[in-house]
Amino acid sequence: MAEKPDEEVVSTQQRLQSSHDPGWNDPPKWAFTPTPITSGTPTRRLLNKRVAFPLASTPFPENPTALGQSLPPSSFPPPPSQLPNRTTAPHAPLLAPTVAVNALEITPLIGDKEDGLNKTLGNIQSVINSQLDDTRTEEVQKRMEMMKNMWISGKLNDEIQGKVLKISEALRDRDIDTADKLHVSLMIEHNTLCNNWISGIRHLILELRSKATESEGIADINSQPVFLLNPTESK
Repeated sequence: MAEKPDEEVVSTQQRLQSSHDPGWNDPPKWAFTPTPITSGTPTRRLLNKRVAFPLASTPFPENPTALGQSLPPSSFPPPPSQLPNRTTAPHAPLLAPTVAVNALEITPLIGDKEDGLNKTLGNIQSVINSQLDDTRTEEVQKRMEMMKNMWISGKLNDEIQGKVLKISEALRDRDIDTADKLHVSLMIEHNTLCNNWISGIRHLILELRSKATESEGIADINSQPVFLLNPTESK
């Protein structure tokens, strides 16, 4: 039995001219662009991979305060909330009170060295004339002559010259304790420069102290009351 040929299907859609201006409500003309078929296997995302666990890992501390203690110290300044409140302006530290200097340690400044030497020799010579015997006068004057030569040649510094002047004034005023302290100070601090002539001053100090002790003893004897017996009462 022969097959019937396909009947031609007639489209009922009206064909539009190329110069047709579409209206606002006409359906758009869709441009169909087929997707190109690429060869090869499509890329898939592998989500079943596992990340390797680090070998040298430090366990996270359970205590949150331990984490702050383990961190290295920061060099940044503290936040403003932690800064100390300063109500006064910074000031210099207070100085500690200084200890009063002993009057014996203050060396007087000699303006005219020649005048200072003349005063020193004059004071010592007056003590020699009034206090020493003839047997000791020559030895003491010899020592003072050595001191004079060293003074003139500039071998004695200002400190030694000032103390020698004060010693001569103390001997003149019979202030034996002050003269003795200054004499000991020279022997300790400047033994090399004073060793040759300081013995003359020591003789003067010892002589003044000896005579002062004798005079005090005589004064004590004279101050004691004397009881005289009445001859009539002794019978």
